[in-house]
Amino acid sequence: MRYIFAFIMAVLLVFAPGVLALAEEGEDLQPDSAAEPSPEPTAKEQTLLYIDNRSLYEHMDRTYSQGYRPTVKGGAATVVLPLLCRGELRDNSLRARAVFDPGGPFAAKNYEQTVELKEHKVNGGKQKTAGYCAIFTLELEKDRLNGSYPVTINVSGTDIHGAEIQQDFTLFVSITDGKDPNATPAPEPAPTPEPEPPVVLGPKVLIESCTAISLEEDGEPGTVNAGDRVRVTVTLVNTSGSQGLENMAVTAASPGEGFSLLSPSESVYVGDLAAGGRTQVVYDYQVSPETAAGQYAIPISYDFAYNKGETGSGSGSARVNISQPLEMEFSLGRMPGEAVVSDVIEVNIQAINLSHAKAYNVRAAIEGDGLLPSGTAFIGDLEGGAMGEKPLEITITGLTESETPYGPTGGTVTYLYEDRDGAEFTQTGSFTLDVKSPFSENKPADEKEDPGQFWIVLGAVGAAVLGLLGALTWKGARGRKA
Repeated sequence: MRYIFAFIMAVLLVFAPGVLALAEEGEDLQPDSAAEPSPEPTAKEQTLLYIDNRSLYEHMDRTYSQGYRPTVKGGAATVVLPLLCRGELRDNSLRARAVFDPGGPFAAKNYEQTVELKEHKVNGGKQKTAGYCAIFTLELEKDRLNGSYPVTINVSGTDIHGAEIQQDFTLFVSITDGKDPNATPAPEPAPTPEPEPPVVLGPKVLIESCTAISLEEDGEPGTVNAGDRVRVTVTLVNTSGSQGLENMAVTAASPGEGFSLLSPSESVYVGDLAAGGRTQVVYDYQVSPETAAGQYAIPISYDFAYNKGETGSGSGSARVNISQPLEMEFSLGRMPGEAVVSDVIEVNIQAINLSHAKAYNVRAAIEGDGLLPSGTAFIGDLEGGAMGEKPLEITITGLTESETPYGPTGGTVTYLYEDRDGAEFTQTGSFTLDVKSPFSENKPADEKEDPGQFWIVLGAVGAAVLGLLGALTWKGARGRKA
């Protein structure tokens, strides 16, 4: 056998340089895998709202191109803003709000409305056009002064690509039926002092509660996992005991990149809310599977009117807890089919975290009759997508639960891990092993007798016997001579 081993080593020394040269040449022949970069995608055309200058709408005496001015009649100003859209808005609707400087001729109220895409009769009903037409009737103060006053119409919406649209359009309202601002006021008699009215605090709205439920069929009650559709219900309460609210609107902002709004709009119109009353607004979201576990805040804002034209607003946060379900996969390394009593075998415990969440205290324990493990295989913490492994030594002992200490036995592997909240999860596996006696005469099939070795051993034993006989004979001859 030594001669055979020497021959193989000589062959390897002769041919090894050629094999290495071919391998290096093969590396130089590898094709170039670099590919030309794909062209950059073209940007989407920006959605834009603009005034319809050429059409004559209801409540208008001339078009914008002809010099349209809002009309003033019966103590109110009527403002018409016809808009066309280059692009497409989500749900074919937008929010329009009229704002103006305080101290002017307009009564302080909340002027806001939802404007939908409609087909309007224009030019005296002779033609039709599809657009967004916002019409505001602004109440005027009785003691208003003549002049030209700006009114800004703020429009907002979302296009079909999810981009927010915010635009302002300013018009001027001419007041001619009021007082002359340059007239010399007539002297007025000194007013009789009156007691100051008591301070009346405006109403305050608070977020009373927030609930989030999974809309998935296999969802667990009280748990929202990343990847679920979730319904968020926010309860608002009017804390005033005497002041009711009017024209109340609630708007929710996105809590983060992992949340996609499924509801038609971020804004919900509530309307009136009595003193001490409660109302609920509902939003549906799609949570991304990659969203990390934790608590997320949904910014909530609201505005309202009260006390015959006074306005109020507020904001708060609705909090939603998102969980990341753990998914682990375990495997037991190569386990021999049989082992001899007193043998020590080593098995490799492998664990793979298939989820996006972190798994804590990953470990494994082995139990079985005739098996004495060295302890618990502790792998530790595994990040999402990570793999870990740990060897475990097992000493083979005699069986105690059968009639003979040798024979087949079964083992159980228990895999344990925890989530970020400390909840423990368990998986189990099993295996079989044949326990052999250390004095067994059965030899493995690959251990065969070598005839050459037999004759060598026999020759050595014969030589030893002949040597021993020779020594005894020589000692006996010396004894006789003496």
